[in-house]
Amino acid sequence: MYAESWYLDIVCNKNWSALVLNDYEMVMPLPLKTKMGLSYVQQPFWTQQLGIFSPHEISTNFINSFLQNIPKKLAMVSLNLNETNFFETERIAPKTNLIVDLNNSFEQLQANFSSNTKRNCKKSNKEGLTITFESKNLREYINFFKAHIKNPISAFHYLSLEKIISESFHHEKGFIALVKHQNEIVAASFILKSNNRLIYRTGTSNPKGKDLKAMFFLVESIIKRYASSNYILDFEGSELEGVARFYKGFGARNFPYYYYKEYNNKLLKVLKK
Repeated sequence: MYAESWYLDIVCNKNWSALVLNDYEMVMPLPLKTKMGLSYVQQPFWTQQLGIFSPHEISTNFINSFLQNIPKKLAMVSLNLNETNFFETERIAPKTNLIVDLNNSFEQLQANFSSNTKRNCKKSNKEGLTITFESKNLREYINFFKAHIKNPISAFHYLSLEKIISESFHHEKGFIALVKHQNEIVAASFILKSNNRLIYRTGTSNPKGKDLKAMFFLVESIIKRYASSNYILDFEGSELEGVARFYKGFGARNFPYYYYKEYNNKLLKVLKK
């Protein structure tokens, strides 16, 4: 999803380029920014992984070649490479990404839940919660998200999220999961659908939802809906211990992606030290 042009246009504000091998055999998007007269590459908000994408195997030689061919006139390169882009270098560091393979029955998937997750799911199922999966009510969802997000973000990032959701509906590549209690929204998440991947985004609950364990209900409902399919549920992280524990409680395993940083500008190299 992150390498699709409509997605890059939104998160990069149409300011991106790409390195391309032959007739699009391999593609590496380069999200561009400019500050104080310097142009540089920086991972955009709402975009976990970029790097090189290809239907073919991406060897170490190709990864190294792409990285070396990023124009040196760009003062800095700061990118999250995707999970297929690993090679040994001190400039690359692994980051956590937790995934559940849904190609099993719900009973088999549930057996991999932690005891704490099973207990909270059981509690949530007794609270009269309901869930809908829909490609509408964008404004209702955004208002709920804004009201209950832990760390407020910029107006541009809110607007980008709205555009991403709206365009995903248009391309049939996303939906909103809304959990309600007595017709009140208590938890919600936006889910991107990219090929066989369900990308869990912006999971949010209000205080009542926390008491009712509504996020456990929401994730369990997604797993139940897509069990025995070829989908994987991609939680997108997390490096935060508490969040990672929540994801791992659903049987998620780590498929790391890789952070790459390089300075081409001499002054930036000095300041880095």
